Amino acid sequence: MIRNHFIGTFVFFFALGILWASGTVASELDSKTLLQKGAWSVELTHDTSDGTLWCSASTYNRGNQSFGLAAFDSGLLALIISDPYWSLKTRPIRFLLDIDYKRWTIDGSASEDYVSLNMNNPEKSAEFIKDLMRGNAVAVLNDNGNRLATFTLNGSYAALDALVDCWSRITKDDPFTNRTDPFGASTDPF
Repeated sequence: MIRNHFIGTFVFFFALGILWASGTVASELDSKTLLQKGAWSVELTHDTSDGTLWCSASTYNRGNQSFGLAAFDSGLLALIISDPYWSLKTRPIRFLLDIDYKRWTIDGSASEDYVSLNMNNPEKSAEFIKDLMRGNAVAVLNDNGNRLATFTLNGSYAALDALVDCWSRITKDDPFTNRTDPFGASTDPF
């Protein structure tokens, strides 16, 4: 069963562009909450139309902005930050993230109400995730240094640990040929 309030979360924003382009509709997505800790939630999502699986760890702030990571069975890891009030032109974009007082310069993409980054460098991705796990807060700034959002990292250690575990489970076996359930003994992943 799809949980509508989760479809409206981080997973929706990231998957929307990918899935709408391929003709996937929300009724073809099943989500299962794996962990809720502090301000963070971890989910496993299954696209029933093509068998794609992805794990996501995300959080919201008081302004209904979201921050999170999605890890796909293809091996892709992505960061996405959204704000329902943003109206962004689709384009490459540079933004900054301050995790506590460590600054990360991100060269990503903007579209509609979100900015994102496909995390292709395993060493930098691991360092970034470790910083998020150890940090207290992450601030999102534009390239001029103006603060656009702040998120708590309360619960991020457990959430990101669960995300990495989920990701390793969905990439261990080929979900298109093996069709194993990474969370149980049945062949139904939910």
